[in-house]
Amino acid sequence: MLTSILKQTFYVKHVALLLIISVLCMSFNMRADGVTVIAGTSVALETASTISSSGITPGQIIDFKVKYDVKVGDKVVIAAGAPAKGQVLRAQKAKGLGKEGLIEVQLKSVKAVDGQDIPLGMGNVFQEGESKETLSIVLGVLVCILFLTMKGKDALVPAGYEANASVAITSTVEVK
Repeated sequence: MLTSILKQTFYVKHVALLLIISVLCMSFNMRADGVTVIAGTSVALETASTISSSGITPGQIIDFKVKYDVKVGDKVVIAAGAPAKGQVLRAQKAKGLGKEGLIEVQLKSVKAVDGQDIPLGMGNVFQEGESKETLSIVLGVLVCILFLTMKGKDALVPAGYEANASVAITSTVEVK
């Protein structure tokens, strides 16, 4: 009887050990596919909010969002609505003598479906306000010198303004 119990325990231990080893050797990795986004791939963006030359400074980060899905084959690598960032290169408020304001924003990066930031290149947003320089000078000379203090209009980029950029470097995006 003792021998049969020892044999059963021996077999149970070996079977348990084999089960443990086979479970450990199984692959539970739900591996995502790596999709290559080639440099130069076009990305359509839009401004997330209105940008005014009177309220920004050079170096400031501006929010954009992706307008349409970016696909490689049939896989979405950058989803519509994904956040993107731009940086203000130049910003000038409207000034006296009718000088207009201006804004220049360089598109910097976009968030891929796997969460990584993909650098963007070849995409700037540039906008100038309305110049009133001629009107200011003519009225200042002919009517009253105070017209020389007339300001031009600030540059405005409305929310939803479309801007196009392209992927700066070839990147691999993990797509599930």
